[in-house]
This record gives sequence, C-alpha cells and structure tokens, in this order.
Amino acid sequence: MATEMKAIKQPELNIGTAGHVDHGKCISKDSQVLIPNRGVIDIKDIWNEAIKGGRIVKLSEYESIYDLNDLSVHSLNIKNFTFRVSKPLLYVQKYRGEIYYIVTRDGRYIGLTPMHPLPLYKNNRLVWSRVSNIGKGDTLIVPRDLNNINSGVKFDIVEAVYTESYNDFIFDFVVPGDHNFIGGYKGLILHNTTIIQALTGIWTSSHSEELRRGITIKIGYADMPIYKFRKNTEIRYWSYPNYKDWELEDLVRIVSFVDCPGHESLMANMLSGAAVMDGAMLVIAADEPVPRPQTKEHTMALQIMGIKNIVVVQNKLDLVSKEDATENYKMIKYFLSETIYADAPIIPLSAVHRVNLEYLVEALYKYIPPPKRDLNKPYRMFVIRSFDINPPGTPYNKLRGGVIGGSIIDGKIKVGDELEILPGYLTRKDNKIIHIPLYTEVLSLSTRNMRLDEASPGGLIGIQTDLDPSLTKSDGMVGNIAGKPGTLPQVLYDLEMDIRLFKYVIGTDETVLVRPISVKEPVRINIGPAVTLGIVTGKREDIVHVKLSRPVVAENGWKAAIAARYNNKWRLVGVGTIV
Repeated sequence: MATEMKAIKQPELNIGTAGHVDHGKCISKDSQVLIPNRGVIDIKDIWNEAIKGGRIVKLSEYESIYDLNDLSVHSLNIKNFTFRVSKPLLYVQKYRGEIYYIVTRDGRYIGLTPMHPLPLYKNNRLVWSRVSNIGKGDTLIVPRDLNNINSGVKFDIVEAVYTESYNDFIFDFVVPGDHNFIGGYKGLILHNTTIIQALTGIWTSSHSEELRRGITIKIGYADMPIYKFRKNTEIRYWSYPNYKDWELEDLVRIVSFVDCPGHESLMANMLSGAAVMDGAMLVIAADEPVPRPQTKEHTMALQIMGIKNIVVVQNKLDLVSKEDATENYKMIKYFLSETIYADAPIIPLSAVHRVNLEYLVEALYKYIPPPKRDLNKPYRMFVIRSFDINPPGTPYNKLRGGVIGGSIIDGKIKVGDELEILPGYLTRKDNKIIHIPLYTEVLSLSTRNMRLDEASPGGLIGIQTDLDPSLTKSDGMVGNIAGKPGTLPQVLYDLEMDIRLFKYVIGTDETVLVRPISVKEPVRINIGPAVTLGIVTGKREDIVHVKLSRPVVAENGWKAAIAARYNNKWRLVGVGTIV
C-alpha cells in the first residue's frame, strides 16, 4: 500500500463499521516486555507508572486505557519487516480464564490469552496462529537484534507451552499506525491491525490522539475514494489510483467510514454513529464463535436504526485453517438468516496481509449505494463531534470559534448560512435543567481533506462557527441538531414511545429473557445523535412515558433504541417509536 489517498470531492455517503474489536488486551500481568533504552520491565511496573502519571479513560469498572507518556515500544511494519520506536497506549481489562505461557529456545517468555495471534514460519511463509494452536517445535518469527531494530527478523523455536488458570487484569499495547508491536521478554512480535487502516492508510481509532488530548473516546472517521479499473472486459474496484497492471478508468465514488467504538461500555456511541450511517460494514472474526455478544448487539442496533444495506467482513482468515474458515462462514450465514441481513454479501479477508481487500471495496460500491437525498428541504445536520481548535495558550484576540462535526441529513449548507442548534446550551434554573438555543454563522465548511463553499448530505462535515470554543471542546456539542432557524424539531424533556421489547436481552453471553419495563425503572435512550437517561413515569399497554435527565430533539415517528440495566450493565432490550 502506498501513501494515504486524498479525496478530491465531498464524500457521497457514510459507511459505518461495527463488530469485532481488533485490540487483543492479551498480555498477562506477570509477563515482561523489552522497552527501548530501559531494558526488560515487568508489565505490572508499567501499569503502576501509568496509574501514577498517565492519562486514563475509564471505559467501565473492568476496562481502562492509559497514555504511557514518555514510554515507547518497538513496533514492526509487517510489509517490509522494518522496525521503529513507537508511542503506545496501554489497554487494561479484567480477565478470567486460561493463560498460555510460551517459552522459546532462546529464552523468550510471555503469557497470553488463548486467542492472541503470534507470527509463525511454516511452509516457507509467515502465518499468524492463535496461541492455543502453537506447540513445542513451532518456529516463531522474532527480532534479530533489538539494539538495532532495522536488522530484520530471525527464527526462534518454541521449547514449551503450558497453561494456568488466571483471574486478574490483562494488558495490550496499542500502537496506532502500525500493524504489529514487539513485546515479551527479549522480544516477541504481537499483533495489532485494523481494516480501515488497510483500506485507506488512515488510523481512525479515537483511542490514540484523542486520549493524548484528554478527550474521551468517540467516533472516528476516514474518507476513501473508490476507483474503477479495467483489463479487457474485466472490472476491478480499488481505493488507490493504481492497481497492479490494470488501467484506471474513473473515480466512481467517495465514501466516509464512520468507525464506531466496539466495546460494550461504548455501545451508546455506536448507536449515535448509526444515526448518520447510510450503510454498514459488519466485521466478524474468523477465529471466534458466531455470534459474539458484541456482534449480536451491533447487528440489532443497525436494524433498530433502520440501516438496510450492509456488507459483512469475515476477517482474520490468516489465523484459521480452510476448514475452520468454512465452518465459521456457515455460522455467519446462519446468524444472518435470523436478521434482515440474510442476503448480505460476506467477504472473507485478512486485513493484516491485505488479502481480498479489492473484493471488499467492490462489495461496498455495489451493495451500499448512495441514498436519494432531498436537497430542497431546509438544511439540517446531526452533530456527532465537536472541537476546540485553538492550541493551549492562544491569546484571546486570536481565538477561533468552535467546530461542530457531523452529517447533513437534509438540504445544503453554505458558508454564511445561519444555524440554530438545539437543545443548545444546558443550564439549571430553579433546580431544573433548561435549554438555551444557540445561534451561529457558518464560517467555513470542510471534509477531512478539503474546504467547501457548499456541503450536501454524504460524508462527515466540519463546520467552523463563531461559537465560544468552550462550548464545543471535548465533544461538548454531541447530540445536538443544527439547521435552518425555525425548522428544527421541538426540544423534549419527556418522551412518549410505543415500545417493542425483544424476547431476549442483546449483548450477553447467556440467554436472558427481557423483563417488562416497569414504572420508576431507569432506561437509556438513543435517538438521532443523542443519548440520554430517563425514568419511566407512566405506562399503558405498549406506551411508556419517560422523564429525561437531559432533553433531546425529536419528532413523531423517530425510532429510539432502549437499554435497561441487567447485572449492572446497560443492555439493548427494545425499540421505541416517538408518538
């Protein structure tokens, strides 16, 4: 893959990504890693350093991310086997299960969860194998000389593999921008990759730069052009303007990927991202059972939000045999048969080796067409991001207005247009939350790569405003709707919904029946780009009345995803229609 491509026009649609999370969180607490200029360090000592000095984003009671400040690790470019020193993040998660300990002939040692992939050398080529399939005598690929990280790799023989029961925290170094990183006593190559990065060259994960800026994890995005190539009568589609020895015919589309966080604790963010999706790419790992709770929850969320067109990706083929891949494919087909996506295309691929990516691009082009837009309606945008673009210490007379980001739903927005933003600014009066509408001017419009004079639906658009940047910093405006003054839906402090509960709770390993929603029960509601909590204050047959902790903008007929508490976690239990 060459360099990151630059889109040369506004994207035409948003494709959401949902499903399997690529982060492993797989190193045991008693393992050691080799740190440049510091030597071998215990994982638990790195964690203690992170707790004392690093920034933290707490995802849940059992899951956190730390910025390691000045700590670095070696990372590997899998394409040409060159190494570099990289800035990692540290994932920490509670784990109960088996740990596999790998001991090599040269004295390398590490403890990993069973599904963690390692690079083996088999039949004169590199293959990724999960730890549970590795045995004595297998050949691992390891760094040749960690004092000279560009010295390449060598082979090391597995001397022993043993397992122990484990009930503690596990860890994962995440290196944004690289597919792999080096860990383990004296160095082992561990795995880290994303599909969007393989397609576009862009690391969309909010887990990196945003954490370092002190911002909580939100939705990421990347734009991707789709080019059409021809060879005689054959056609191919690819995301770069060159494809082997094929002739470039045309740039046929530009899409935006809306990369939603996949952790169960960030499900509300995924649903907010789904509000601006025109289609979705559902990622399922070939080396895991189908469906995982996360897969079930994301699939149901896509259905709730009315996403009709999806492409399913069967990723990580490099970790399984042909027979296991075929069985996994059958499991995916069976799972999809019970949803509205029974006929969705399934594309088997390996993101890390870039196998079949061109067929994924073709499927995205053919199966997720741009929807019909009504450009004559009053302009309206869902806000799913917002920023303060002023560096710390900027003098007051040089401050620039805040930026809101999202997708235009209707109409066209032009530079110079006036925007009304609802619910707007929330404050308290007489011990009650009230909203104050905000009004601003569109000072500039931009996509990831270009400035626009006019923006229409499709892609993610950034709007610089004259708003006080303190309002927009750290995604403070997320959940608002911006549009032509006087045309937006009303602000609601209470909702009446006609609800349809599922038979089973979505997102749990075990089968749990959904209980009826009761009066005084707390619920979480996702509607449009907003997420809010509420208390059920009334109920008659299938109609429930909910008093909201934060007001939302909505109108009759809009769909809402409803979550209730099960074992102290929010779980999807139904869908409501505003009445």
